Amino acid sequence: MDILKIAAVGIITAFCSLTIKESKSNLGITVGIAGGCIIMLMIVDYFAEIFAVITSLIEGAGISSNILKIVIKIIGIGYITEFAAGIIEDAGNSSVAEKIVIAGKVIILVVSLPIITALFDLVAELVK
Repeated sequence: MDILKIAAVGIITAFCSLTIKESKSNLGITVGIAGGCIIMLMIVDYFAEIFAVITSLIEGAGISSNILKIVIKIIGIGYITEFAAGIIEDAGNSSVAEKIVIAGKVIILVVSLPIITALFDLVAELVK
């Protein structure tokens, strides 16, 4: 089970980071970032599976491939935002982490505007 490996890497990273932070705080943050990156690399295959399922659902529904690209961008922005905000919060700067989360939400909204517009067009078409 991969979750056991991921949990083990997370626990070891947290322990090492806390131990190292006592003597060298900058190095402790670096250990935390490295552990987070290792965990992200461990789940790359799962992202491929997710995108394959989304692709098959969208193709089966006859939806434009542009929408698939937008959905993938939105998912990527969400994960990158959460990962970056978590790292910055671990570094002790929660106010900057909150700003990154807000920026991610705004960017997701902007990227999703074509889908929202298409949805409104579809509803307007159905009402006519």
